[in-house]
Amino acid sequence: MKKVLCLLSIAVMTSGCTSLQNSQTTTTAIDHLATAGSLNCKSNEICPNVVVEWDKQQKDQLKVDVALTSTYQYYDITAMTFLVDGKSFNYRPTEKTQQKYISKLIPKHSANTFVLPSSFLYELRGAKNVELSIETDKGIIQRSVYTPTQSSTLSKNFARLIASLPKQQPQ
Repeated sequence: MKKVLCLLSIAVMTSGCTSLQNSQTTTTAIDHLATAGSLNCKSNEICPNVVVEWDKQQKDQLKVDVALTSTYQYYDITAMTFLVDGKSFNYRPTEKTQQKYISKLIPKHSANTFVLPSSFLYELRGAKNVELSIETDKGIIQRSVYTPTQSSTLSKNFARLIASLPKQQPQ
């Protein structure tokens, strides 16, 4: 009984310590706003994870990190295309695809970074259909971001970024 109580106490203390926040610096909300989300995927499809944040060096640009996780293979991510209501927006990565082994559960992780102009968010405002195509050495992975009947986590996160924009697009 003493061992059980001791283990329970250690577990409570450990979980309490890990939930503490350690904030070293203060940043404005717009500087630190980052969103991550997945796309609309079926259970048997690879589902890209996309992180969008304001570029820390150039505040008028968005930094988009795209990650693909697979049990079987690495991917070389070579391009990304958003299809917004039939209009295409193509982007090339800023660097070479990073490929690393994570763990036995998620062994193969491939990621790349893209830079988008902030004006792209104005294109998303009011869009009816948004799809994302990720071009890789293994083919194109195309997933829905938003349709009138289904929205992904990524589309909700884009909406938060859009809400932080001025109402009028700068000329």
